[in-house]
Amino acid sequence: MTRVLEFIVSLVIVFVLAVVVGVLLPAHGHVERSVEVSSPLRQVFDSINTFHRFPEWSAQHKIDPQTRMTLEGPPEGEGAKVTWSSAAPQIGNGALTIAKSEQDSKVVMSLDNDWSGENKGYTVTLTPAQNGKTVTITWAYDADYGWNLMWRYAGLYLHGDPAAQIQYNLSDLAAMLASFPNVDYKDQKIDLVDVTARPVLLVATKAKRTLDDVAEATDVAMKQIEAVMKKTGLNAAGPRMTITTNWGEEDYAFSVAQPVDSTTFTLEKQQYTIETPAPKASSTGDEDENATFKPGEKDNEGMLVLDDKVRAALWYQGKALVSDLSGNPAQLPLVRLMEKAYAETHGYPYAEMGLGRFWDDLTSAPDAAEDQQTFKVYLPVQSP
Repeated sequence: MTRVLEFIVSLVIVFVLAVVVGVLLPAHGHVERSVEVSSPLRQVFDSINTFHRFPEWSAQHKIDPQTRMTLEGPPEGEGAKVTWSSAAPQIGNGALTIAKSEQDSKVVMSLDNDWSGENKGYTVTLTPAQNGKTVTITWAYDADYGWNLMWRYAGLYLHGDPAAQIQYNLSDLAAMLASFPNVDYKDQKIDLVDVTARPVLLVATKAKRTLDDVAEATDVAMKQIEAVMKKTGLNAAGPRMTITTNWGEEDYAFSVAQPVDSTTFTLEKQQYTIETPAPKASSTGDEDENATFKPGEKDNEGMLVLDDKVRAALWYQGKALVSDLSGNPAQLPLVRLMEKAYAETHGYPYAEMGLGRFWDDLTSAPDAAEDQQTFKVYLPVQSP
């Protein structure tokens, strides 16, 4: 009987000690980790201020690649939400919602999962270096435990799983950012628009990467297009387009395109319809240089052949990023890089192949001085 009493007393003492220790433990948990990246500040902010690429850099997919994720709410900023479900106990089910967003400075996310505590959330703070070359990303986790002693004890393990998942997030986020074009687009207005397909006549060409050589190749291509327009009775119906095929180290491969006023026309007493091109399954993209086609046939890219140089196609319908450029056309490659970086950070997939290639509309007069030309630069994208 004495031993039983001693055992009960011991249990009471242990319980009292556990309660006393629990009461003395912090009622709030906090842990944070940091990483330094060399990406522009706006790129870093935009990548965190949306969940479109969250599956690529999140700890959830790092731990369990089979995690299922669903995006809800607006595409970015306050209210954007991602939910997930996983059979892995370490991940389970949960959700993140952007509760507050401060431009280029801070993103606050509320967290709903089975971790101990309430008012759980992440605060991601961005601190640019004084020289402007790097950005420090500080990712903090906070939770309130109140008087729940079990939660307070669980807070002793903050440097375990919560801290580990934060580190996963930061490591993969830094790796993803390093793969983007390192250009700062914060001062370049870029919009997402819906584009309606246009019938165009186009000529594929190539030139050295100088303004004079590109202008000369463009003039030659436009004369070829104008000759076919005269034969077919088609008329110009919009600004001249330049479609980028390949921006090489020395050469620039591109197509010059002219929108026209009809999808149907007659050539040599034969009526034709301009359609969306469907590339042949065997096409590699290089076969047109050596292949010959008769008028009325489709080339390897599925474009309607009008003569040995001129093709016809119904050009792109769907979503695209668009940005304006006013000034020298030598700036066009930089604007294209900015749009690529914007697409990357916002999670808009793009292809740069076929109808997914960059194109520029020349919105100023063709004879405008080089430093007074205006363009609309388009990058076809898909919804995330």
